[in-house]
Amino acid sequence: MGVFLCSFSPIFGDISPGGILYPRESESREVRSLDGVWNFRLSPIDEPAQGLTQKWYQQELRKTGDIVPMPVPASYNDIGPNVTFRTFWGLAWYDRTFFAPSSWKDQRIWVRFGSVCYAAQVWVNGKEVVSHEIGHLPFSGEISQALNYGGNNVITVAVNNTPDQTTVPQGRINKVKTSDGIKYVLYFDVDFFQYSGIDRPVYLYTTPKVYIDDISLKTDIENDTGVVNFNVSILGFSEDSEEPVIAVNLYDKDGQVVAESTGAEGELRVPNANLWWPYLMHPEPAYLYTLEVIVNGNESDVYRHPVGIRTVSWTNTSLLINNQPFYLRGFGRHEDSDIRGKGVDYSLITKDYNLIKWFGANGYRTSHYPYAEEILDFSDRQGIAHEHIRRSGFSEELLKNHKTSLSELIRRDKNRPSVIMWSIANEADTDEDDAVPYFEAVVTHVKTLDRTRAVTQAINKSYKTDKVAQFLDVICINEYYGWGSTVGIQEVVKHMVMVDVTSWHQLHNKPVVVSEYGTDTMVGYHSVGRFQLPSSGGSEEYQMEVMSRQFEAFDEAHSEGYLAGEMIWNFADFMTDQRTKRVNGNRKGVLTRTRQPKASAHLLRRRYHSLARKLDNATIA
Repeated sequence: MGVFLCSFSPIFGDISPGGILYPRESESREVRSLDGVWNFRLSPIDEPAQGLTQKWYQQELRKTGDIVPMPVPASYNDIGPNVTFRTFWGLAWYDRTFFAPSSWKDQRIWVRFGSVCYAAQVWVNGKEVVSHEIGHLPFSGEISQALNYGGNNVITVAVNNTPDQTTVPQGRINKVKTSDGIKYVLYFDVDFFQYSGIDRPVYLYTTPKVYIDDISLKTDIENDTGVVNFNVSILGFSEDSEEPVIAVNLYDKDGQVVAESTGAEGELRVPNANLWWPYLMHPEPAYLYTLEVIVNGNESDVYRHPVGIRTVSWTNTSLLINNQPFYLRGFGRHEDSDIRGKGVDYSLITKDYNLIKWFGANGYRTSHYPYAEEILDFSDRQGIAHEHIRRSGFSEELLKNHKTSLSELIRRDKNRPSVIMWSIANEADTDEDDAVPYFEAVVTHVKTLDRTRAVTQAINKSYKTDKVAQFLDVICINEYYGWGSTVGIQEVVKHMVMVDVTSWHQLHNKPVVVSEYGTDTMVGYHSVGRFQLPSSGGSEEYQMEVMSRQFEAFDEAHSEGYLAGEMIWNFADFMTDQRTKRVNGNRKGVLTRTRQPKASAHLLRRRYHSLARKLDNATIA
């Protein structure tokens, strides 16, 4: 079967106006963090628009009423002093002051948010400078004209977490009668807690008047030569001015120039290139070069961008990285932890990546939203591949928002070597007739933006009724045999998994990845002993028994040649809304929420180490 090698020109389609490069210091750029403790207050429940009507953004927030301290980045839900913070919906307000030095006057000054969930309006000194809708993605705005140079400035942010059936993710407000009157309850159509707030870093950064707005990269391999195609976008110069002079250099890890070029578009060729490989697939995984772009010499703008040289391709049975078969072994995950919710925390990120490597995994799903750039930097540097994912439903307005979110996602992460697939939805109603034009449009949209990666989505409908897999490059399936309706009859697991995987492949002639499987498990609950035989659902023993039967099916399907990966649900226990089937969250993790191993963690580690030795010839201590 042939490999579908994907290349096209231009490197990427027209994603959206403006780039979203991560703030990096250079000879021409200064970066200042606004992370720390901000002032915070919630809008009154009975008057949610009060902050807008009374123009709280035109003064310091402390002058509008009682405030509390709030860390940034963090979700506010579990930090507040009462249940109101956890269940709040509507406008939440933040502000803080910062100093703008007089030396910034001759530059452009920008503010950049890594993410605000869900929507945000931002003011500086009472002037609106930027707004954004759709959480988990960055946005920025120029604030040069709003600043008080040589003095203090006030930045104010209004955060709106109110969902409807056109937001991504979808949700609704339910009206409930209580003894105290009517209560409005926030409900999202997802099985994880929808934390809110400024949950990723906030930066101020400077650029020259003429500046590098965006960089698009596509890498390829020709024999032993690595190829980096680049496209640089420069803004800030007028039509009647001289066209900017652009120099592009590529450095290896030791800081030596290995290739150079000039111009806004071009090609860099690296003989005997060090390729970017996933963890345990090569003795030296995740090799990164540094691309340096200089505009008009050092007097104008300089930006440096990490580059991993690698290819992603696929056949009708397999995924390939650098033309070598790649079997995905990993997890579904969530950005989730005690107190900080989805807030970026380097201690937690480092711990999680140490654990991912302890397991011997080589990838994971960013379920069910784009993860923080700070997290993905670890993937690029350590060789952990992943697929990016969004959820979905159907309507013209939702389709518009869905496309926008994917455009912004691809704009942000198009250059990352660790991103190998774009996942357009999770557990959508793909058996409905309306799903056909909807997802055909979504897939077409993604492929106009990037044809270098596979397009997939996680499907939980039957292969007999699904109408959408026909549009995908790789079919991901979520199956819970041994749980749900088959809990307690684990004998069916192997047979039903084999029927599922085989049928999906035979029907569509495409590679299949099991993107979810697993069981809820209460740590410390044991059901095999003197009093209770055999194992029962929810026990640590039952989780391991179901996993073992899943592994038997995976091995058989992989030996048949069409299973391209397996990802357990979930890496760690995580929080959900309160509901009868969720006692303090989802307990399907092989780790607890505090990252302590259940018995299944050791079973999974033995499994992944064995696969790494067998499939990748890995040497593991």
